[in-house]
Amino acid sequence: MALAHAILVSLLDRPQTGYELGKRFDQTVGFFWKASHQQIYQELHKMAKAGWVQSETVAQSDRPNRIVYTLTRRGREALDAWVETPTEPPSVKEELLVKLFALGDVDADTIVAELQRRRAYHVDRLAWYESVMAEHYPEPDQLSPRRRGRYLGLRLGIMGEKTTLAWCDEALALLAGAPSKPRGRRVQARS
Repeated sequence: MALAHAILVSLLDRPQTGYELGKRFDQTVGFFWKASHQQIYQELHKMAKAGWVQSETVAQSDRPNRIVYTLTRRGREALDAWVETPTEPPSVKEELLVKLFALGDVDADTIVAELQRRRAYHVDRLAWYESVMAEHYPEPDQLSPRRRGRYLGLRLGIMGEKTTLAWCDEALALLAGAPSKPRGRRVQARS
């Protein structure tokens, strides 16, 4: 998936400025697709050149002018073509798992501290997801198709956070008895 596709999906709701898209990204799509506000603005310019979005400048007297982006017919066609393309499972790059492969030759206390930090992060994220679920999706059967798609994404997020928390708890319990200092000999780094 390209950032452009995530922007096209966001524009299905309504025309938006780059700033509005960035804020929405942070609160929705940003949980599973990271993009900085600068990347969003750059992508919007490319999409305008490709004819996927059009922009309209809205003059404001007390603030800088707003540039509002709207999905075009060509953009909608690009979105439809992308949706019809089979989706590959995500590739995982998880630095913490690589660090765990070094266990036994590195300080276990450092790994435990990282696991505790990671666990706290997922506790907070789960709480956030559950509050969004309670506020916006109390009755999934009553949702429109678009809102059902968002509900399903949020549901996967909640399930993923619960699974990750269970894994963190298991890992912390298993490492509770691990020696804090590395065992064996250390490999000398060459200069």
